[in-house]
Amino acid sequence: MTQKIMAIGSHADDIEAHLGGTLAKYHAAGYEVVYVMSTNNMSGGVSELLEDGTLKTTYETTVPMMARRKGECAVAARALGTVPIHLDHPQRHYWGGKKEGSVELRYGCSLPAGVPENAPSILTAYEDKASVKRLADLILEKNPECVFTHGVSQYNIEHFATSLLVNAAYWQAVEAGFRGALLHWREGMTRLGEFNCRWETFIDYTPYLDGKMELLGMHKCQMPNAHLPDFGHRQLAERWGVACGCGAAEVFTWVRHADYRDDDGLIYHPLTLELIRNSR
Repeated sequence: MTQKIMAIGSHADDIEAHLGGTLAKYHAAGYEVVYVMSTNNMSGGVSELLEDGTLKTTYETTVPMMARRKGECAVAARALGTVPIHLDHPQRHYWGGKKEGSVELRYGCSLPAGVPENAPSILTAYEDKASVKRLADLILEKNPECVFTHGVSQYNIEHFATSLLVNAAYWQAVEAGFRGALLHWREGMTRLGEFNCRWETFIDYTPYLDGKMELLGMHKCQMPNAHLPDFGHRQLAERWGVACGCGAAEVFTWVRHADYRDDDGLIYHPLTLELIRNSR
């Protein structure tokens, strides 16, 4: 079968920030990338890098914001040989213009432009049977070797909610016969305690660090400074590298190992082999 790796992120740039090096490395090795966005990306600022090195942030309403961020997703995904799959769960807030400012999406509120009726928000999608089944069916259809997503210990509530949705869908897919692995990427947030920064395995992507920064830079409205040598995600990659004994690493925790078997026993493909060898 074609070896595949599935990445499921909440927002445009989440996948590149936490899995971009792994994707660049294994795409170069011949893997097909399945790139999934859980939210509709209707929120967030537009950052511009000024000549003095500071960032200027402005805001857009839902329709232009979705178009901008999804367009940047498409560019980054294209560099990985794929196209994004958007689940389009509404985010928890949006920019309503100068008069309204930031507007929280609440139960029973009127919907902003571009958001269809009866679409469960990302905060409740994991409880919606149709949403869980749709993602479970996607996992079964694509049949990746490994699924990667956010961990449940996340400061960003939409990251946490995406993790809940993916976990629910993953186990439904397992019940239907899926045999691939599920891993959570670690985001390095200490606000929930040092324990939640612990990891079990890693991918060494040292030769692909610059490539990861290029992927992040394709999300221009979020990371116009990704090319700078002191960029935070570059420094984080190098710190994880020190912890893992290499130049740059992305770190993960296991939810479930892959279970591919033939008459001779377990079969491990290259990605799984590296993850197993690097497990501690």
